[in-house]
Amino acid sequence: MITTSIIIPFETDNGPRDKAFHWLKTYYKNVIANAEICIGTSQSKPFSKSKAINNAAQKAKGSIFVLIDADIICHPVLISKSIHLLKKHTWIIPYSRVKNITTGSTTKLLNTKPVWPLQTTVKTEKMHEEKKLPVGGINIMPKECFRKVRGFDERFAGWGGEDDAFACSVDTLCGPHHRLDTSIYHLWHPKSIVQKSLHYKRNVQLAYKYCEAYGNKRTMQQIIQSRNK
Repeated sequence: MITTSIIIPFETDNGPRDKAFHWLKTYYKNVIANAEICIGTSQSKPFSKSKAINNAAQKAKGSIFVLIDADIICHPVLISKSIHLLKKHTWIIPYSRVKNITTGSTTKLLNTKPVWPLQTTVKTEKMHEEKKLPVGGINIMPKECFRKVRGFDERFAGWGGEDDAFACSVDTLCGPHHRLDTSIYHLWHPKSIVQKSLHYKRNVQLAYKYCEAYGNKRTMQQIIQSRNK
């Protein structure tokens, strides 16, 4: 019986991201028992992470959703612990630190068997203290919570802003998240340049609306209802 759906949004680059994605997909299949892996894609240009996640969620059968970016590795115990904590908390962000694996260590790791413990020692870049902790990367929640906020806002085009908007909507309409004091790992891949694009600027403006509506259920509902207008 499927109780957990691991939802991974993915866009191919026919290169480094592809290799990392295939390793990561097998990794979660190996380390999380009785979970289904749901891969979400988007045909829109630029790629829409929001659409990819929503597409994967539509076919997910589990009652628990584990939303994971296609470049994030975490200890499997963090997922099982988070699922258990859903008895006390609305939803979980199971980390407080993101460790970026170096280029060389990522290459070595992707040539090992995708299991935990990792089959090679990974080196990470020097960590910088974040003024604001990220809310994306990996989220764990009941399916009903995801549906209550109607998933991710597909007006976000390209990358940027969708994670903050989603977190604001879930915190406001479902209940506040609980964050674990742990680390997750980010696989190296070529960076995408998005800050100068028109799409990115629009994403920031839309995300700001969600942030302003934080804690106000009526306003948040209005923003969500305006998605199809």
